[in-house]
Amino acid sequence: MAHLERIGSTLVKGLGWSQHERIGVAVGGLDRDRRWTPVWADDLTCLRAPQFPAMVRLVVEPGDLPGDDQHVVHQEARIRYYDRRIPARVHDGPLARRLSAEAGRQVLLARTLFSDAIVWGAPVSVLLRSELAGLPSDTDRYRPNLVIDDRDAPLALAAGSRLEVGAVTLEVVGELERCVIIDHDPVTGQKDHSLLRRIRPGALLAYGCMVVTEGELAVGDPVRAMLAAWTGQDAAKDDDDGAHRGAQGAAGADEPRGDHPRRIGPACGHARDQPGGAAHHRRAQLRLSGPW
Repeated sequence: MAHLERIGSTLVKGLGWSQHERIGVAVGGLDRDRRWTPVWADDLTCLRAPQFPAMVRLVVEPGDLPGDDQHVVHQEARIRYYDRRIPARVHDGPLARRLSAEAGRQVLLARTLFSDAIVWGAPVSVLLRSELAGLPSDTDRYRPNLVIDDRDAPLALAAGSRLEVGAVTLEVVGELERCVIIDHDPVTGQKDHSLLRRIRPGALLAYGCMVVTEGELAVGDPVRAMLAAWTGQDAAKDDDDGAHRGAQGAAGADEPRGDHPRRIGPACGHARDQPGGAAHHRRAQLRLSGPW
């Protein structure tokens, strides 16, 4: 039977990947996963790992992060994540100065004022071991929250499929569109492969999922997959619902919201944002941004 092989996350978006034996999962994602992000000091734009691959080798612990009232530069600001403006508190401090020295440009640290991860698409990323045939097997380079060992009986997932992982239930939103960061060694940050042409057409690998049932995960938890049933009527209803939501939300489409699932957008800036709600997330052809 398929089982949960690894659990991973990072306190600071784009920095080194850490492993866990168990972790809590809520609607916004894994506990403490990517609530912080580095931003350029001059324009408060989020750094992206492909811009600064050396970030992936910098592993941080909770004690490396400033406290709520430490080194505060902006008590509340709007940081830029692609075309979104995310409310955040912005800090300086030792870690920010270390990143600045590495980047050769002043970097600050921003913590979202929301309780969910700073990601473009779905909050939980899932990699199947069966996807890695012929690819490097060091899963941290792909930065998945969950690695599922399904090599004995490969799972077939699509948008709308559900995964029961221990006490947690996830729903697949779509496949993840990857970028060049997977070409870099997760320990050194050095480029050591050219993988984008070796994964599924469209640079797809792994799956973005929303959380249906919250709970705690532990390495070794059994995994059960349930495929979604789709009809033409479902698709037509999704089209109508999506159009209605798009009209309602156009004025504030770039604002982050507390409801889930969230809008789907680009990976590394080369795909178009697709506003909409749950109906859009269930489409089989959707591509989500990678879990940087």
